[in-house]
Amino acid sequence: MYIENMDAVKSIVERYFTVSDVYIDAGILTFRIYDEDIKEKFRNLYKELKQYDLIPTATKEDGRIVIRIFPKPRVELPIPKSRTLPLLLFIATLGTIAVDGYLRSSTTVYEIITGKTGFIDRFIDGLLFAVALIAIIGIHELGHKISAKIDYMESSPPYFIPGIPTMIPTFGALIFQKSPTINRDDMFDIGVSGPIAGFIVSLAVLFTSFTTARWIPVEQYDYIVSQVVKEGGLLLPSPLVFYLVRPLFGKPDMIPLFSTVGFAAWLGMLITALNLFPAWQLDGGRVFRSFLSRRQHRFAGYISVAILAITGYFFFAILILLMMPRTPDIAPLDQISPLSKGRKIAISLVIAILVLTFVPIRFF
Repeated sequence: MYIENMDAVKSIVERYFTVSDVYIDAGILTFRIYDEDIKEKFRNLYKELKQYDLIPTATKEDGRIVIRIFPKPRVELPIPKSRTLPLLLFIATLGTIAVDGYLRSSTTVYEIITGKTGFIDRFIDGLLFAVALIAIIGIHELGHKISAKIDYMESSPPYFIPGIPTMIPTFGALIFQKSPTINRDDMFDIGVSGPIAGFIVSLAVLFTSFTTARWIPVEQYDYIVSQVVKEGGLLLPSPLVFYLVRPLFGKPDMIPLFSTVGFAAWLGMLITALNLFPAWQLDGGRVFRSFLSRRQHRFAGYISVAILAITGYFFFAILILLMMPRTPDIAPLDQISPLSKGRKIAISLVIAILVLTFVPIRFF
């Protein structure tokens, strides 16, 4: 490896750290430093070296912090680079969701639950479903995008994935990270930002669902359920947050029956919950890896697979299990600085959101 103007790089490093030794190790410019608290100094070093297409790493060896300087690697996205592709995928996904919403609003089950039969009602509910679900997914990805920008990480635009109407209207969206994570704080932020943003929007959709729901007396509920089952419908179990929000509407003797907007809220909560499991392929993987060791994190991933399989998400669990050996453990550049105290406290909030939004399909 060759770095042009090593003297300039040495000068930059020495501006931030107290250097004890400078040497070339296997062709890599290496510094041993006396400093212990390096979090902000390292971030500033990264920002300055980035201008020269260089990146630093920080590890501890023989009780001393070692900083190495590498050329910035070239990142190739696993999909064709195109300015129009993200927009086309967004339009296609919006289309599959809108069609799905309309088809769900055109069923006999929908009429039984909502009491609505007109085309306008179906069209409006289908449109609200599309807007609500695309907002949940889109703002989830926007949360990641904003967090990446704040933490000086380059990322791609969101790539939405269209689904199959009446089955899975969308397979979500992806954002590809094009630069490394600086420290554990940034790893936590980039992981948690999407689920938190999506959860907030899902809460708004949930309140809209309760506002637009058809409220029926408890005595009528069993009859409605029997009619829905007779037509081949399926009543989905609700996450805990649904039960906690319901008393706010002051109708203790009434039960809400949701339109397609309620299904959008249900999907939003499920997306949030699944993303918070500590498997590396999911957002929760980054959140939990920010304070767990590599071995602990892998163990947490296997526990996640077991929980998902037991609670009814068998195929999703198998998919994660198959991908785990192929997903590399990507540590932050600064492997020394611990997760901040505030973020450690926020982990309890992450777990609380997971409990509030997770929807077990079944138990053994």
